[in-house]
Amino acid sequence: MEVNKQQLVSVIMSVYNEKEKWLMEAIESILNQSYRSLEFIIILDNPSNKKLENIIKFYNKKDARIRFFKNEKNIGLVRSLNKALTYVKGDFIARMDADDISLVSRIDKQIEYLKSHLDVDFMGARCINIDEDGKELYRDEIMPVDMKLIKSCLLNVDFINHPTWFFRKECIDKNEGYREITCAEDYDFLLRLITNGFKLGNTNEFLVRYRIRKSGISKSNSLQQLLYSKHVVKMYKDRVKYGHENEKVEELSNIKINVHQEKRYSLALEGLTKSKLYKNKNQIYRIYLILTSCMRSKYLRILLKDIIFHKVKKLMYIKKAN
Repeated sequence: MEVNKQQLVSVIMSVYNEKEKWLMEAIESILNQSYRSLEFIIILDNPSNKKLENIIKFYNKKDARIRFFKNEKNIGLVRSLNKALTYVKGDFIARMDADDISLVSRIDKQIEYLKSHLDVDFMGARCINIDEDGKELYRDEIMPVDMKLIKSCLLNVDFINHPTWFFRKECIDKNEGYREITCAEDYDFLLRLITNGFKLGNTNEFLVRYRIRKSGISKSNSLQQLLYSKHVVKMYKDRVKYGHENEKVEELSNIKINVHQEKRYSLALEGLTKSKLYKNKNQIYRIYLILTSCMRSKYLRILLKDIIFHKVKKLMYIKKAN
């Protein structure tokens, strides 16, 4: 598909309980994009939060590109995003989270990427990770850009940050939106894109400031996310091998989460996340955090094994290319 400056980009965002300042920064970062041909579809999934509703309405009055919809009741992220997708009019779709910040040239650069890669249907980008006050914590590592490597690495780690997604509308038409897979709906979406024959790409430019919440580092559903992600990969492999999935999405709810193991994994994951802050400061303390986290939870060891495989694949690919 030929890309030009007149093509409409639909940005979709679901809002729930974000801080008012965060929401304002997120909205303004889209409205201030250098690429102007946008529609900004915002779904409020917390109808009782009048403060957030008033903020959205305020910007809606200032900029007609905003299309605001309020759910009658809380329906969750997956259903809210699928609802937003039913409203899109653009040839391209961009994801946005209500607590992140898109850099001013984000959409412009993603449009240009697809213009120079006409065979690519979907792309992601790197993030500058920030804390709750907007202070930079660390930056994402280099991402695979080759489809073969992307496909291989996705079997280990879901490394394409959701709020950086940018893709052609055809992806939605064939993928039929997100599926109800708690904590792993985006991972499932990516692997189904591959199954459906779409080509994925990435840019190694930093295009989004991704906010890491304190509550998000040790979230209570972290183990559930890991276990569901493992099943999402299994479902993908079944599709490739047998041409169909051997289990239904609804059956994933039967996975039992041990409360004690969940707590240990959350604490271990918090330690691993904290270790990233010391990458260029105190390597000894960083190694200490990683080791103690590994000892705390067998599930973190599983996660780290996948991360190591991901890194090794990238290094082998780079070495081969050189």
